[in-house]
Amino acid sequence: MRARGAPRASSRRDARAPRRATADVARRGATRTVARRARARAGARADATDGDASAVVVGGGVIGLTVALTLAERGMDVRVVAASFERTTSSVAAAFWFPFIVRTEPAALSDAWAIKSYEWYRELAREDGACGVEMRRCREFLKAPAPAAGWANAVEHYRALERGEHDEKYAGGYEFDVPVIAMPKFLPWLRTRCEALGVKFETRTLADVREARAFASNSERAFVVNCTGLGARRLVNDDLVKPVRGQVVYLKQDCGYGLFDDDPNALAYLIPRADCTVLGGTAQVDNDSLEPDDADERDIIAKCKRLWPELDETKVIGTNVGLRPSRTVVRCERDPADATLIHAYGHGGAGVTLCRGTALEVLALIEDA
Repeated sequence: MRARGAPRASSRRDARAPRRATADVARRGATRTVARRARARAGARADATDGDASAVVVGGGVIGLTVALTLAERGMDVRVVAASFERTTSSVAAAFWFPFIVRTEPAALSDAWAIKSYEWYRELAREDGACGVEMRRCREFLKAPAPAAGWANAVEHYRALERGEHDEKYAGGYEFDVPVIAMPKFLPWLRTRCEALGVKFETRTLADVREARAFASNSERAFVVNCTGLGARRLVNDDLVKPVRGQVVYLKQDCGYGLFDDDPNALAYLIPRADCTVLGGTAQVDNDSLEPDDADERDIIAKCKRLWPELDETKVIGTNVGLRPSRTVVRCERDPADATLIHAYGHGGAGVTLCRGTALEVLALIEDA
């Protein structure tokens, strides 16, 4: 279903879209960072992935599955171990491409990983209609003027909104085309793609991430990749990982555009997907309750209705809760005590946005080991 008069994402770049010097610099820096640190896709040299390495990926969310797929695509023998493949934070995600509640070191890595993920999703949307990825036009509204995003030049359509173009209370904003991912379709698609490449799956609860070595195949070099999100608090004793509770509401009504309010205190957004529109949200730090809260639901509907007055409350069809695995800085590195243990967790609300870039980084770490 599509709202009348609301265009879907453009298939080509809008030549009139403004470009800022800061965005150009960030994009060039991000591209250089990925080229240097994630040489994986270029296949510039033969090394650890030429048949002598295997990997056990711990974690069944979007980071773990994307890492597994990326390694399998390079010919590695891969196994995925997780306590559950059904109830994960990823399965509840509103799932649109947009850096959110995330920090990397160096800072340019977040844009670099995001751009690599964007390019991957764009190709999937064009080539495989079964994957659940589609390009959507979105609008972010600003309370005060702000520079263009560092990733502005990487997307096919990006333009400034004038003051009052949506509502006089906003100072303007930006319009852009980005991937929106229906996770109920995308996660099973990821698993099917993995299985087609020979990836094996094991449902098992571990007491320590190093126990995953027991599932490694007999290879000369066996790596463990820790993609456990919140589980890293227990599995590697990382106290920097905190839950950030996110509640969403599902609406059987298409708002046409993705709509966001940039006010971090409001955290209001509407994400139209093929199956429904996702309304959000909340970002409650250190709240680990997975029970939907009626007051949160009412607040989400009210603030989304301020963004889009046409919202029909009678078309609400459900609500859900997930816990974002927040960390002061995303951890993506080899363990200092064990070069064959690689950590990739702490992506906060940006797991969908950074997953492919992170997976390429993991591959580069394996190749450089």
